[in-house]
Amino acid sequence: MKLIITAGGTTERIDDVRAITNMSTGRLGKIIGEAFLKEYGSRIDTLYYLHGSRAEVPEGPNVVPVPIGGVSDLEKNLKEILERERIDGVIHAMAVSDYTVREVTTLQDLKEGKSLDSAKKISSEIEDLVILLKKTPKVISSIKKWSPETLLVGFKLLSGVPREELIAVAHNLLLKNGCTFVLANDLTEIKGDAHPGYLVHEDKSYDEMGTKEEIARTISHRVMEELGGMQG
Repeated sequence: MKLIITAGGTTERIDDVRAITNMSTGRLGKIIGEAFLKEYGSRIDTLYYLHGSRAEVPEGPNVVPVPIGGVSDLEKNLKEILERERIDGVIHAMAVSDYTVREVTTLQDLKEGKSLDSAKKISSEIEDLVILLKKTPKVISSIKKWSPETLLVGFKLLSGVPREELIAVAHNLLLKNGCTFVLANDLTEIKGDAHPGYLVHEDKSYDEMGTKEEIARTISHRVMEELGGMQG
């Protein structure tokens, strides 16, 4: 059995020393990986772990770490692995940037249609740096196109919404992208060791968990149940 877990945050380069990233630590992805390895490690030939620069990596002889930079790097590596090998499941926990840098300029250069050379360090003497962003592709929407038979677990994080709305948004994500499950959570509920999560199923029912460890165990259990590999 071969699995892919994505974890941590992507990083979008501004110049050769600066970048835009997010707050994701990748801790949940690591704990999910550890749950799979602990309970079902003997059945997992390869666990590809695509991770952001700040994310920790689970340890194991069958773990293949793949460091990821920006969204284009994530897209390239995922596509390559999914089209090259038969992957049984993808747990797409990575916090993927919604925007990447289109160009870097100044107010004056913007008026004149010019941009700065972002291939090298931009001078810190510039008073009015302008960063223009553009939308990144939704990587999750391509996973089932690259590998239709692969089981997909998506993730959805919202902030300060009623549970009914959180579940509905997660379920829409599931239907839109061909996921088997989507893990829904609310940023305002994540405090200290508490990490409430709701693993949404296709019929809109859901498993409710209260910690990262419970989330990890539930996801690993449900995925292996679907794949017919419950024995460790």
